[in-house]
Amino acid sequence: MNTPQSRRDFLNVSWRLGVGVVLPSTVAACGGVSDGISSTPETFVEPTRLKAHNGVLDYTLRMVYADFELNGKRAHLRSYNGMFPAPTLQLRAGQTLRIRVVNDLPANPPSAEPAEHLRYMNSANLHTHGLHVAPGLVGDNLYGDYVIDDAESAVQPGQSRQHEYAIGSDHPEGTSWYHPHLHGSTAIQVGSGMAGAILITGDLDEVPEIAAARDRVMVFQAPIFDDSGRLERFSQVTAPHAEPPFLINGVRRPRLVLRPGQVERWRLVNAGIAHYLNLAVEEHALHLVSWDSCPRSQPKVLSPDTPQGLVLAPGNRADVLIKAGAPGRYVLRTKPYDMGSPNVLAEDVLAEIIVEGEPLDMALPTAPLPVPRALASISDDELAASGGLRRNVVLRSVFNDDGSPLDQAPAANLLNVPPGELDQWQYQTDSTFFADTAFTVGSGDGRGSPVPAMPALFTPFQSHRAGRQTVALDSAAEWTVYNMNPVQHPFHIHINPVQVVKINGEPVEPFWADTVGLPRGGSPEAPTSITFRTRFTDFTGVFVMHCHILAHEDMGMMQLVEVT
Repeated sequence: MNTPQSRRDFLNVSWRLGVGVVLPSTVAACGGVSDGISSTPETFVEPTRLKAHNGVLDYTLRMVYADFELNGKRAHLRSYNGMFPAPTLQLRAGQTLRIRVVNDLPANPPSAEPAEHLRYMNSANLHTHGLHVAPGLVGDNLYGDYVIDDAESAVQPGQSRQHEYAIGSDHPEGTSWYHPHLHGSTAIQVGSGMAGAILITGDLDEVPEIAAARDRVMVFQAPIFDDSGRLERFSQVTAPHAEPPFLINGVRRPRLVLRPGQVERWRLVNAGIAHYLNLAVEEHALHLVSWDSCPRSQPKVLSPDTPQGLVLAPGNRADVLIKAGAPGRYVLRTKPYDMGSPNVLAEDVLAEIIVEGEPLDMALPTAPLPVPRALASISDDELAASGGLRRNVVLRSVFNDDGSPLDQAPAANLLNVPPGELDQWQYQTDSTFFADTAFTVGSGDGRGSPVPAMPALFTPFQSHRAGRQTVALDSAAEWTVYNMNPVQHPFHIHINPVQVVKINGEPVEPFWADTVGLPRGGSPEAPTSITFRTRFTDFTGVFVMHCHILAHEDMGMMQLVEVT
């Protein structure tokens, strides 16, 4: 085998230490491969999959506490419909998704911590991460994708709200997901496991080699809970290395069974709140066909032997094809990954893959894959025809380690950047640092925090105090997003995907995404960056862009985008 023996030994030991798989109480283990040839049972669990009928998928998401067994431990956590993960919703481009959110959580408890955002842990809303759909209200008391609300306008305990999403006929195919997104409550609710996949199908799914492949959804989650099985404090999601090991569809290290030569399509969702994944399968290449619900014209082949595998930031999705090799036992693992000092994520075994049974002779795609018109490359000419708008924005965590007010150094040096690189900075009142080009985490009153790693008191995102990027409908623009921290912040924009064209100022092969990990190692003196181009099409209204480390998002690392 190509893998060194030492690594093989490590992975075998890791697997033996984690064989005690306990399934969530809401699901049961599956059998082997569908033809019954395999002698090895699977423990992989597919989330409940719901499909549209007569062009509509109509479903009720009920927010409730539920009891689970997760990684051998009892947990009592917030959930959708008592499931972990929530059901997979599958539609074809051109169909309609209707979701009624019913909040059956108890009344918001009084906060045990002196932070404003903890007053509303059981209020919520709904975000369809990756869908190109209308933001805000789309009819009388009918919501599309929205997050611009305060706690009072959220779905409160005892209330319900109707949502409707019209999926365009040319909507890109691939895997998206849904989760709550009330500012100040997102990390706790998603950290409980409130997440599910959304599949948009179309021309990509009719490619013969893809249509013949078995389709599996894998939602990677790292639920957070204390010894009592609960997640009720914001400090639980901000503590260093708070996330425990990842589960796949609620199962720790499930077993998948394939036949030699069999091709499967894996739909991968990183639904964790902070940690990256660096995925690889022993002796098997991963063939990337869609990234963040953006199909590729050619599969990208990712070798299992390189230090960097398939890197999924929190919020990223990937559709990959895998062709089973020789009979044997292999593992899906996340390789070590440096998010930026001091956050180096350890290697971990995530799943066991058994290849056995009668061989199959299945093919991988060789012809170009269909790409929707919406994902056509944005040329210099198109950009110029739209006015050539270029804009700079910044993501940076801001606080003083000694707990002093943030209007004092070093936090007050937020604008310490190389002359001429950034402009149009603006201050707002009340000693809170926001700028029209800056995402910041931090408040300005200097009160203490119960979170040792973040000594300033942080407040949730407040749209009326945030920077706002205003753009015209049917325009194209080029933005550069700077990272002034050593940590790799994942940048996410709602509603409109972006085409990444440069990393750290150097051109790259363009690719489309809606969540992009900013390069680590940035500083005010030498920021790292990504440069992307995007079209603002189809919808006017207000939505957000933010860091997808969800505690950062809750604490204000977010801005508004208004399309007029």
